[in-house]
Amino acid sequence: MGKLFEGLEQIEAVREHLTGDSFMSGLFLGRPDFELLLPPDEPPEEKAEGLAYCQKIETFLKAHVDPDEIERTAKIPQHVLQGLLDLGAFGMKIPKKYGGLGFSHTNYGRVLTVIASWNNILSLTVAVPQSIGIGMPILMYGNEAQKDKYLPLVARKEITAFALTEPETGSDAANVQTEAVIDSDGENFIINGEKLWCTNSPIARYITLIARVPARKETDQQGKTTWVATKKGAPFDDRIHTAFILDMKSAGVTVKQRCQFEGCRGIENGHLTFEAVEIPVGNVIGELGKGLKYALSILNLGRAISVPAICLGMAKQAWQPTLDRANSRITFGQSLGARQTQQIRIGEMATQLFAMEAMCERVWQMADHKHYDIRIEAAITKIFCSEQSLQFLNDAQVIFGGMGYETADSKRFRGQPAFGMEQLVRDATMYRIGEGATDILRPYVAREGLNHHLEQIKPLFDEKSSFSQRRKHIFKLLSNYPGWYLSQWKPRRIPNNPAFSAPRVNEKLGYIERTSRKLARHIFYAMLICRESMRDDQGRQNRIEQVGEELFTIAMTALHAETINRPYARELASEFYRASRLRINRLLKELITNDDEARAHIGQNGVKGEYYNLSSGIIERGLDDYPKTPHKPTDKAPGKPR
Repeated sequence: MGKLFEGLEQIEAVREHLTGDSFMSGLFLGRPDFELLLPPDEPPEEKAEGLAYCQKIETFLKAHVDPDEIERTAKIPQHVLQGLLDLGAFGMKIPKKYGGLGFSHTNYGRVLTVIASWNNILSLTVAVPQSIGIGMPILMYGNEAQKDKYLPLVARKEITAFALTEPETGSDAANVQTEAVIDSDGENFIINGEKLWCTNSPIARYITLIARVPARKETDQQGKTTWVATKKGAPFDDRIHTAFILDMKSAGVTVKQRCQFEGCRGIENGHLTFEAVEIPVGNVIGELGKGLKYALSILNLGRAISVPAICLGMAKQAWQPTLDRANSRITFGQSLGARQTQQIRIGEMATQLFAMEAMCERVWQMADHKHYDIRIEAAITKIFCSEQSLQFLNDAQVIFGGMGYETADSKRFRGQPAFGMEQLVRDATMYRIGEGATDILRPYVAREGLNHHLEQIKPLFDEKSSFSQRRKHIFKLLSNYPGWYLSQWKPRRIPNNPAFSAPRVNEKLGYIERTSRKLARHIFYAMLICRESMRDDQGRQNRIEQVGEELFTIAMTALHAETINRPYARELASEFYRASRLRINRLLKELITNDDEARAHIGQNGVKGEYYNLSSGIIERGLDDYPKTPHKPTDKAPGKPR
């Protein structure tokens, strides 16, 4: 069982104990606190300010931004970037005293949704500096001199980026190799290394750079331990992750490549190298050794806003054109919308879109209040919106048929509406990868489902504890667990709150309360059955997250339906509830009994190369058989000898 903790080590490395209120933390324990789903109302003047700015952005986009041009040229025109800088769109989250707009998370999400509905690449370009560029790290962890110098620049004048990923380091963020060694004078850090997939870097003036600093531990008279950077060649205790402000105009910084992708053609994404780059010691953000913590803390919050907002905007953009296509396309005497297959598809799309909207709006409001710790809710929101938007857009493409697979320019040539359905599908794939891939975030969320049990049994595997200490802890567990387990069979009343009083809401919350206790019991059963094998059992970990995700979304849709008070809202919330219950029943059964091991065995054999014949009958090539050097143009005409 001790290996369980080794297997969760990477998840633990990015996790801190919850410091504020979390609905999902209680839900996984069988004790959901529904009051936490009711954050304070948004101030009317704050909402009015955000809606007015959305209108201003809409006017700018319609007048100055040609989305098809960005797709054709794979470039956002400079006048567009400058116009957005002038409007303050890159400084929405920067406080007004530094020249920013000082928007709430809710207003920031609203604006990103509007921009994404016109061009998602532009929304991504605007979001990156405000999620993980230098603005947020400085605002949250920087000193006053850094705030005074840099925040006015990023609010209105300069675009920023974030450099963490490396060619050999993706989701394993702790394994970065770029190094920062302090010079002999102690005035500058010398940076050597490289970064990959750094969004905005080709057009950024400043980036947040995460590098590892050779350092030793020192303890002062009060017993406080701090890190001190060591000079080149000197002994050190560790190479610690540290955050820096890097001026992209510094000598030794090279944008080696502007990366190209399946979609997101206008994105400015770079491969960077650093050769003896000097960064002043005053450009360290916060403390030495806390760079990774800062980066992941910002990502934890940012993933609740930016990616969900962009996904919501893209899905909303496709909704009306899809209905138009379903109603106007006549086959065999009937419109597509009159056929049951497409009616079911469109009904599922409507339910997905409503659920995405509900989750975004409620979680954004939760993010605006400091007493919440929404890292679990943020991860679920990112997973849900990225996955559902891709499914939504794939369904829309099916309804469009061939017209959904053809490019906008090709359709325009024949005088048909140049709606880029295929572009949206290509672009949406990226959002399930960026800011935490689904397959990484699901175990991260599941970690919270396991947390109670892990904290209880962890002392048993502490190598420093004596046999008598471990025996004492075993007796403690034996005395505590029966009471905990029995409590998971005892119903808890839904709070007496007007927001929960409507029968359709009360019914859904009652189901969530019952099922959360059932989930807590099933997690306990799974850990007893699997023991140390739970370490690598991602199938069960994913199901824990998925049940939590389903329950959270049922609550979000139920409350959203009552808040917006539109005739269709309750129907869509009820439909999500109906379908979700079926999914939850299956997931809970499979949390205990499933065929994952048999299916994984086939995959293991495949990885070992035991199915070597499956590629026979073709021109066989492995990954390393493909060219690794850039294509060199030739003046030789096809079909003609030189």
